[in-house]
Amino acid sequence: MSPQTEVLIKLALTLAGLVVLLWRMRKRPESSSAGAALGLVAVLAAAAHLNFFTFHSGHFTHFAENFHYQLGSKYFPEVGYDGLYQASVAAQAESAPSLPLPREIRDLLTNAFIPVRRVDAHREEVIRRFTPDRWRSFVKDHSEFLDRSYIHNLNEARHDHGYNPTPTWTFVARLFNAWLPLDATTIPILALLDWVILGATFVVVFRTYGSGVGATALLLFGVGYPWRYGWVGGGFLRYDWLAAIVIGTCLLKRRRFGAAGFLFAYSAAVRLFPALILFGVAAVAAWGLIRRTSVSWAVRFGAGALAGAVVFFLAGAMTGRGFAAWPEFVHNIEKHHDTWSTNRAGLEFAVVTTPKTMLSRIPTSLPLSQRSAMWQEEMNLAQRARRPLYLGLAILLVAGAAAAAATSRPDEGAAIGVTAVFAGLVLSCYYWVVLVVLAFRRSTDGAVGILAANAAALIAALFTDDTQIIFAVFSWAVLAALASLVVSDVTMAARSGWAAPPAGSDDGVARGGDGSRAPAVGGRPPRHRPKARKHARALLLPEPLVRLLTPGPARPTGSISVG
Repeated sequence: MSPQTEVLIKLALTLAGLVVLLWRMRKRPESSSAGAALGLVAVLAAAAHLNFFTFHSGHFTHFAENFHYQLGSKYFPEVGYDGLYQASVAAQAESAPSLPLPREIRDLLTNAFIPVRRVDAHREEVIRRFTPDRWRSFVKDHSEFLDRSYIHNLNEARHDHGYNPTPTWTFVARLFNAWLPLDATTIPILALLDWVILGATFVVVFRTYGSGVGATALLLFGVGYPWRYGWVGGGFLRYDWLAAIVIGTCLLKRRRFGAAGFLFAYSAAVRLFPALILFGVAAVAAWGLIRRTSVSWAVRFGAGALAGAVVFFLAGAMTGRGFAAWPEFVHNIEKHHDTWSTNRAGLEFAVVTTPKTMLSRIPTSLPLSQRSAMWQEEMNLAQRARRPLYLGLAILLVAGAAAAAATSRPDEGAAIGVTAVFAGLVLSCYYWVVLVVLAFRRSTDGAVGILAANAAALIAALFTDDTQIIFAVFSWAVLAALASLVVSDVTMAARSGWAAPPAGSDDGVARGGDGSRAPAVGGRPPRHRPKARKHARALLLPEPLVRLLTPGPARPTGSISVG
């Protein structure tokens, strides 16, 4: 599938999804035709994410992702955060000397581009970290990436930013690959882990929120241009952090607060930025304290998060480099954070990207190292000049999100927390798949806003392949969507007198299995199993799958305070 075809298909599905969601907002949500239409679009979106099962032009796995994450984690005791590219060059020179080396690679000590021959001293130091047996193993595993037809991909991969996961993620990855050879069999099998994890995640979403919300989340995941399959699809454990956030949010909804905190701690331990999502949960708890209502749920959530933080910190020290792995990681992230890329998105990226800071303005005839250095300097100058504008927008957005949390449930607070991530960080485009949690709000305005932002990015991609332009457009559109959502929530909260949700309820309103609303019973939303299963069967799903994806009958319970 060509990039242009992918963009056109996803744009059509995005627009179809917008129409269906707006239809459901105007009609009764329990309408079977609206539910079936949403389900159909969601299924098509999921297939579109996989490029209708053509993956990477017929290849399931992602070359560069597995090069970095498989080799980087398995040989982390030796290569750490600075040695992967040097070890790779040495292994190629030893096992395939006839294959061409790139003229320049990224020096992972500084993130600058330098000629290959200038890193000889550092390369020798990296090789000395290996025992003879480990070096032979590395050379053998590395040879899997030395096929002559892919050497261009390998040379491009060594222009990337190296191996960057946390020590905690490295510990988890090594549980799977430290004892396996890396070859044409094991790499695809390990790449399947993400899809097992994602499948389980969406089952939890459907069973927790019902088919309407589940289909909306699947739609957002499937059509998203910034997180399309081409970026990290077919990689190794690239969605574990997302699964932890989504399932953690579901556990907040189910009032399993300790387990939810533990999963949020895992997500933060493997990718750091999810820690900012806790801002929304903290805001809900803070409003509970102000009103002097029970926040025992927050204590349990915090205890789970703290226990997880301790466990995952210790796990990160068991990766072959001891506790030193953590300060090494901090240094690496500081260096990485100071390096701009055109495939990033966030509030600051939108503010800093102007016609004067476009990488495309710099002549391509210049050496890669010179072009990169010139662009980094232009972006840094713009960052300093436009910092007051950025800080003003960020403060307004975060303050609005905190106010919006006043009448929210804890799980909605987690969804609101993505506003703090957007305001505070510039992330690689594929991490913005975290925006799917906006589907878990009581209203569909968040999902509609993100679909509109995605449509803007897709339209931009129709006219240019310049990722800096595309993701600047996406960033401004997400800002508009989040600002609209925050203003709407704050207005509604003000009109209600900043009243908290009734204890143990969904503001007196509960979702049925299909996302419809019905009065809360006994402090817990009733589950409309017949209606949910009717809609699932409308999609012609097998009966066992219908039962798996739809909740069971409601059980009467007592009221539980959520502040």
